[in-house]
Amino acid sequence: MRIPEHLIEQIRRDTDIVEVISDFVMLKKRGRNYLGLCPFHSEKTPSFNVLPEKGIFKCFGCGKGGDAITFIREHQKMSYVEAVKLLAERLGITLPDDTGEQAQSENNRYENAYNALRFAGNFFYKNLYGDLGSEALEYVRMRGFSEETVKKFALGYAPDSFNATMNELTALGVSEEALVDAGLVSKKEESGRIYDRFRGRLIFPIQNPTGRVIGFGGRRMSDDDKTSAKYLNSPQSLVYNKSEVLYGIFQAKDALRKLEYGILVEGYADLLSVSQAGFQNVVASSGTALTKEQLRLLSRFCKRLKIVYDSDKAGVNAALRGLDLAVEEGFDVEIVRLPDGDDPDSIIQRDGADAFQHRLKTALSLVDFKGEIFREQGLLATPTGKAEAVRSMMETIAKVPDRIKRDFMIQSVAMRFALREEDLYEELTKILRRNQFTEAKERAKPQSREANDALPATEPRKTGEQGQLLRLEEEPSRDRTNTPLSTALTRSGESSLEKTSSSSQSFSQQPSQQIFPEEEELLRLALTVEGACAYMKQKMGISEDFFLSAEAKVLFVIIDEASERGKPLEALLRASAEGEDLHYGIMGLAIRRETPSERWRDFNVDISEDLARMMRDCVHRVMMRTLDLELAALQDSLKYAENTDDGDRTSALLRQIQELDTKKRDVRLLLVTH
Repeated sequence: MRIPEHLIEQIRRDTDIVEVISDFVMLKKRGRNYLGLCPFHSEKTPSFNVLPEKGIFKCFGCGKGGDAITFIREHQKMSYVEAVKLLAERLGITLPDDTGEQAQSENNRYENAYNALRFAGNFFYKNLYGDLGSEALEYVRMRGFSEETVKKFALGYAPDSFNATMNELTALGVSEEALVDAGLVSKKEESGRIYDRFRGRLIFPIQNPTGRVIGFGGRRMSDDDKTSAKYLNSPQSLVYNKSEVLYGIFQAKDALRKLEYGILVEGYADLLSVSQAGFQNVVASSGTALTKEQLRLLSRFCKRLKIVYDSDKAGVNAALRGLDLAVEEGFDVEIVRLPDGDDPDSIIQRDGADAFQHRLKTALSLVDFKGEIFREQGLLATPTGKAEAVRSMMETIAKVPDRIKRDFMIQSVAMRFALREEDLYEELTKILRRNQFTEAKERAKPQSREANDALPATEPRKTGEQGQLLRLEEEPSRDRTNTPLSTALTRSGESSLEKTSSSSQSFSQQPSQQIFPEEEELLRLALTVEGACAYMKQKMGISEDFFLSAEAKVLFVIIDEASERGKPLEALLRASAEGEDLHYGIMGLAIRRETPSERWRDFNVDISEDLARMMRDCVHRVMMRTLDLELAALQDSLKYAENTDDGDRTSALLRQIQELDTKKRDVRLLLVTH
């Protein structure tokens, strides 16, 4: 389909990129721009920026960027044409109809599958109010679900027939390929004959955050029927991955943003009852145990979570697993405990919305919930059991990325069990070290003999996080004095160092979660000294890629942009008045130390020697930290190679370590002499 260029330009011009991306990412205003967690890679420190004035987005963690069309295309796995059509629909722009060859191309498989699911959802909904769906409609009313709830979640009924749905959709022009891609049909192994997957079931359409139907859940009509599963869900398909989907996310997303917390339940009926009772910020992990991908989806809309699972043993165990995962993903988590034999649906139906609200308000913290479970299991009756319980709590607390939250949790455990905080911190340190060593060991494992043979003997595998191996692209013969950073150092009378800039950049591809002191000092100078940011860029060759931490990358970009309008500190404090986090971050940088005097020479960004020396010192310290991280990673890999008696690998790693030690001595000399 060919779309006229003037219409594409109109779509780009009229689309509110913040509104579009907000359907998928929880954005917070930062001055004139917006900031959030990147949906294209896993991160805990926001590095995903949306610039509404320019109509673009940019992630400084993974490098993704572009306009609204690019975002929809990449995130929704659409073709260019499909992305333009979706945005056109949002704007009410009519595109010319074209049913040429491209409509049959591979790029349109996704669209054909989506269409099949949309037609199927309409068919099921229509059936619920027809003669075929009388039993299902009676069941819906018996469960207490209102007409408004039925319409809001588009409930339906799949006829008890092997081909009724297939025949209906085929008559509408849906191909067999699209039926298979959509997960609407199954195939008999013996004959190869396809037949309807959903038959004689109440249907719950599953929608993605934009409202597109991507799959279905089906409940059998009778609990007495033991010949089939109570619930049947769509299989993994071209457009449906159950581990990445939360039921009800489309209906809940606005309330999640507004209330800034979510209610997580297990089943379809639980969600319908809770939503109907007035709690619009509810989602369900139906069809699968809670996954990291589901939590990352939820984190785009909120970072607080109340888990309300069934009271039986399976529900408690699921809550414990979900608690650990949610904590690891940075959520503030609380658990709502229900009486034995109850679930959210039964509580709502029997006790009403007020009783459910009371339970939400009295939800248990991580420590209190685990304490209750351990007490019920009898662990707290003996010193050995108490020690086991405390260690289990500390294992969970070790997953908390926020150190301040972690400190408060440790205080709570210490008070509950009358323990010294120092002892708990010692236990925490052991857990963190053990986890880091285990992760490093796993990362250092060769994937296969063939994969190892494909690597040069002197080159460790590239992995990327702090404590992981990095590929050291050593090219001794290359003249590196042309790199901006090396040039700046040589101008100051210092020897140029091989691979300094590249090492920093390779680490920046997988940024650290915390901002380092030397990075903070560079940012403070860029923020508080007029012209310093320009000097760093023009004379020292520093860009956001030089920094190790994601937060430092983002702050450098923000400060750089503000510097173009004059004094960055004043500009950012004015712009960040509505963005509390940025305001405190900028203030923290500004008051970290006394601001040095501002002695500048016009716009050519020459600076005083004292300030230049301070900047060079910070740069050298970033270089030193980069080398330290690389050495730590290589040491971890060396331990594994020695334990597995891999002589060739051990020799190669020792050579790499020796070379990095030499570089480290050179950088240390620069720190001492300058």
